[in-house]
Amino acid sequence: MRESFLKIFVFPFLGLFSFFSVSCDFESPSEFEMPTWYVDIKLPLLQERYDLEGMVDSVQIFPSSDSMGMQLVFEDSLPTTSIDSDWLEVAVNQSIEFETVPVMNPELSIDTTINISITIPLGEVLIDTTTPIPVEFSAPPLEATGILGSFWNAIADSFDVEVEILIDLPDIDPATLPDFVTSVDGVVISDTTDPQGWFPQFRTKITNNGLPTPLENISFELLTGENMNNPDILADHSREILSKEAATFDTVSTLAGDILSNALKMVYKFGLSKIDYEGLDTVLTIETTDSVKIDLQIILKIFGVDNAVVTIAETELPTPLDPISFPSDIEIFSGVFKTETQPNVNEISISNLKSTFPFDINYYMNFRNFMPPEGSDSVKIDRVLTSTAYSETFEIDEYTFANPAGEDSALTEMTVDISAVLQAQQTLIPLDGSVLGRMSIDLDISDLYFESLEATIIEDFPPSEQNIEGIPQGFDGMAFTNAMVEFEMWNTIALPIILDLDLVGINSLGDSAVVGVLASISEVNTDNPDTTKTIIRLSKLGTTTLKYATLMDTQPIDSVTVPPETGESTIVELLSFNPAFINVESAARIDGRGAIIPGAGIGGVYRMVAPFEVRMDPMTFIPVTKTPIDEIEYSTRNRIRNTLAHAELTTHVINSIVDGELSILHSNSIFFPLDTTTEMLAIYRDTLIDHGDLIAGEDLYVITNCEAMNLDSGNVYIFNVMDDFSKCIDGLVYLVKNSPGSGMDTVVSYIDT
Repeated sequence: MRESFLKIFVFPFLGLFSFFSVSCDFESPSEFEMPTWYVDIKLPLLQERYDLEGMVDSVQIFPSSDSMGMQLVFEDSLPTTSIDSDWLEVAVNQSIEFETVPVMNPELSIDTTINISITIPLGEVLIDTTTPIPVEFSAPPLEATGILGSFWNAIADSFDVEVEILIDLPDIDPATLPDFVTSVDGVVISDTTDPQGWFPQFRTKITNNGLPTPLENISFELLTGENMNNPDILADHSREILSKEAATFDTVSTLAGDILSNALKMVYKFGLSKIDYEGLDTVLTIETTDSVKIDLQIILKIFGVDNAVVTIAETELPTPLDPISFPSDIEIFSGVFKTETQPNVNEISISNLKSTFPFDINYYMNFRNFMPPEGSDSVKIDRVLTSTAYSETFEIDEYTFANPAGEDSALTEMTVDISAVLQAQQTLIPLDGSVLGRMSIDLDISDLYFESLEATIIEDFPPSEQNIEGIPQGFDGMAFTNAMVEFEMWNTIALPIILDLDLVGINSLGDSAVVGVLASISEVNTDNPDTTKTIIRLSKLGTTTLKYATLMDTQPIDSVTVPPETGESTIVELLSFNPAFINVESAARIDGRGAIIPGAGIGGVYRMVAPFEVRMDPMTFIPVTKTPIDEIEYSTRNRIRNTLAHAELTTHVINSIVDGELSILHSNSIFFPLDTTTEMLAIYRDTLIDHGDLIAGEDLYVITNCEAMNLDSGNVYIFNVMDDFSKCIDGLVYLVKNSPGSGMDTVVSYIDT
């Protein structure tokens, strides 16, 4: 190596840094002990030789090929990632239990009792017209009395009874009806009886109580319906003639199971027959037992309703089945399932498929990804659900897996069409507020084993961390201007592969810099399969990718250079960042179409070469080797300080460093600041706090003006480092500790020249 001499100016000697506990901050001057100098030098002085070649360890730091310098080298292997049979085994293994939210029935209560009892007297004022002088009488007479037929016919002509009675019924609250009900067409009368034993009925009773002519056209009707112009007849009690000999017409109709519509009406009517005669007027006899009146009774009893008659529109019920997802790191395009697999593999099991609704539901489920081989059925269910649970297991060995959206679309979950459709119908629903019904299904998907598979698979290399040890820290302003990192990747997968790398450098302060790499790997030619090679070179230009058809090729088939992205660094900038170590974080992604073949894989090595061709800005160099110097007495230091105006020191250094300045730090502490800037003092303060030499909350600052430490005008205690204020020298750097709440700051050290 070429040798040169370094002239070193001692400009200044740096003085004592000494610290005492807080309890000694305010000791009296009489107890003062002069601080001692103890010098611990890490560079050879005078004619000591310091050979930079001694840094070469042949582990990370090597001599360069031209023997004119050194280069920093580190390398490692990226673990090979191979496609094995596990990649064709997709761990789905999902169990889904689905049950719809129950649909509730509405509630309605009807309790109606009507009892009508009427007497229609016709014999209150009758006239005996058979006597010379007509005589009025009341029925029943004391003795048989005759009346003329013409007189009775006049009464019959004016007698015509027709009565309508509307009965109010409560309505069902529309908000309590299921959404699929479009109309309520009626309610069904229950067969409930009351405590006295009455059952739901419509009873009518009419009595001819001594009328001289019969009652005629007797009719009792109970009507219901949306429109009373065309009502439904619940009961019709009719009779043409009722003579006094027959006396009573009594009829009962049970109403249990009958349907009430929106309205209920009772209608009863009857008339009085006349006497037909020619010539002489007919005489009618009113016997002493004839009351000449009509007794009428109507009883309606309804104690409850069981069901509502409703119209349901064709409706698709919601069937929100949870998605059947593949693992997050796989996207499948297509594949063919294995044959003759073991139990619980390549199976889709349906169980507990049922509906408890009291009407028909057409249920359809189709797994559209599974294409059956010839002679096999689709993975599909198409049936009308009942309350009896249905189960079926589909074995999909040898089936083809495809994406119904098209062969260019990847799948992360299965495509399942599901529908549950209510048929349009009129049906009954209870009116007791109970559960009307719900649907349920249990679905089990086993693991899927493929014979071949076209997929996008993301496979991460384990992060690789390489510690670069043995390099002295503190190379501020030093740049590796010609550093380079190469990744050599080998590929036997017949698919395009993207390599995603991040080189993260972290320095001793915990700060980081990132070099990002995104490069495609040379693809294997399926017509002539061979291992390909790809070199990814990181340099000051960015990332250069060189692709080779085979491992042995020396000429690339493709080359491209990409500059770093915004916010990322070049490898030169990363190394100039003076990292303590570098993490290589890598991931490979298969990004193409083709069959996944077990055994194919990717792997590689990486190598970093950083020649010590450097640019050095002003920097602080703290060497590794310590050179002890005996303690210098205080009186000697005082004479040096008062008499020495200038000193030169020469040392012999190898490796092209031609000139420099040397500062010598004297301290009896193992911790000392590299500079007195605010930033470096803050770092120094944190170091002292971590090691218990300062208390959290205490701070450090610098004073170079003695007047600022005069106790007559300030609040700075100086007697930890000098025994008299007269020994203070303007221009020296005094380090002062501030302790909040103490009322006085303390000089803890100074830099003596």
